[in-house]
Amino acid sequence: MRNNGRNVNLQMRDCVWEFQGKKSGVDSAFVRGCMINSMGKLCCLMAFFFLHPLLAQTPAMEKVAPRSHELSQVIGTQIISAPYRLTNQPALIEMAKALREMGSDILKLSVSPKYPELYHLKPNPDIKSLRDLVTKESSFPSVFDMPFRHIMLWVYPFSDSLQQFHNGKLPQKEADLIYRELYDFTAHLLTTYSGSGKSFYLGNWEGDWHTVKGGDLRVDATPESLRIMREWLLLREKAVSDARRNTDHKDVKVFFYVEINLVKKAMREGRPAIVNEVLPYIKTDFVSYSSYDVTKGALKTGGDAGRKELFEAMDYIEKHLPPSDLVGKRVMIGEYGVTLESVGDAQAQAQQVAQMMRWGLEWGCPFVLYWQLYCNEINEQTRKHRGYWLMDDQGRKQPVWNLHREFLRKSHDWIEGYEKKHGKPPRQIEYNKAAIDWIDS
Repeated sequence: MRNNGRNVNLQMRDCVWEFQGKKSGVDSAFVRGCMINSMGKLCCLMAFFFLHPLLAQTPAMEKVAPRSHELSQVIGTQIISAPYRLTNQPALIEMAKALREMGSDILKLSVSPKYPELYHLKPNPDIKSLRDLVTKESSFPSVFDMPFRHIMLWVYPFSDSLQQFHNGKLPQKEADLIYRELYDFTAHLLTTYSGSGKSFYLGNWEGDWHTVKGGDLRVDATPESLRIMREWLLLREKAVSDARRNTDHKDVKVFFYVEINLVKKAMREGRPAIVNEVLPYIKTDFVSYSSYDVTKGALKTGGDAGRKELFEAMDYIEKHLPPSDLVGKRVMIGEYGVTLESVGDAQAQAQQVAQMMRWGLEWGCPFVLYWQLYCNEINEQTRKHRGYWLMDDQGRKQPVWNLHREFLRKSHDWIEGYEKKHGKPPRQIEYNKAAIDWIDS
C-alpha cells in the first residue's frame, strides 16, 4: 500500500512470514531468488502457493472492496497488546491478519517505547524514535502495508519522559524534542503512504489518568495537572498540524485526536476533567472516549434508559469540542468492553456488545471500537482471563467475534451494492442508519 512500487515485495514478505511461522523449512535460497528477480516475483508467488501444502492450507484473507473515499465501517476492535500468541508469526502480524480475516478495515495499535513488552519484540538499540520504530522494526510497516483504511495509533514519543505529569514541568528542551519527533513521524506517514487512500489517527491513551494520581476516581485533577495536560496536547497537536501543512502528500490523511476517559463526573457533578477543562482549548480533529465510566452502567440498565445515559455523555463531549472544518461527528467510542467474567455466558456477552454497537451507530459515531482482540486482564483470584476478547487464549473464536464478522460481511456487501446502484459512495450518516439493521437481523 505504500507509494514506492513495492507491492509485490510486500506480498512476498507476507508469504515468508507464513513459512517462518509454520517452520516449513522452505529453502531460503529459493526465497532470496524470488525477491532478487523482479520479473519473477509473481511466478514465485504462484509457485509457493501450488507447491507448498502449508501455504495452500492457509485461509485467504478477504479483501476489502477498494474505496477511495473516507467512509468508516465504524465497528472494529484493537490490538494494543499481545497477552498471548497463537502462532509463531510476529505478534503484530498475527493479530493484524486476524483482523483482516474478520473483514475489518480498521487497525488500532500502540507505537511507543514499550513495543518490546507489548508485542513480544526484541529491543533494538538503533530504535530511538517513532520514525525509527516504524522503519526498523519490520512488524510495523508490515501491518501498515496491509489493506487497512483507518489506522489508529496510541503515539508516545521516545523523547517524552511523561515526568511532566508528576513534577508539573515540561522543560523546553524536552518539549522541542517531542515536537520534532512527532513532526518527523507525521511527515513520514504522509510521505510514505502518499497515494494509498489511508487515514492515520495519532492520539493518546486515556488522558484523564495522566492528570489523576493513582488512577483514583475519588481524586480530582488539580489545576496544575490540567495546565500541563493542555500544554502537552497543544504541543502534540501543533507537531501534527505543522507537518501536515509543510509536507507534500496526496490521498493520505493524518488526523490528531485526544482520548479522554472520565466524563461522567464532569457531566453529572461539574468536577474538573479533560472534557470540560482542557478539550475546549485543543484544536483536535477527533475525540476518542474510553467509555467505561458510563457504558458499564448503561449496559446494566439497558433499553432506552441505557441508551439515554450514553447519548448524554456523547452529547456532553461534543458540546465541548472546538469547531473544525471536518464534516460530521467527531466523537468516537475508542474503547468499550464487556468481560465474559461479568456476564457469565458468551452469548450474553455478545448481546451486550451488540447493544453498544447499535447505540454507537445510532448516535453517529465515526468509530466504535471493542476492547480488544486478545484479553489482557487476568482475575487475580482465579488466575483466569477475564474475557475481554474476540479470540480466547486457545484460539477459539467467541460469539462476539462472529458478531463482528457478520456485521462486517454485511457492511462490505451493502457498500458495494450502494455504489453500483448510485454510482457514488454513501454518506456516513446513510451508512450508520443502514448498519443498525445488520445488528438486529
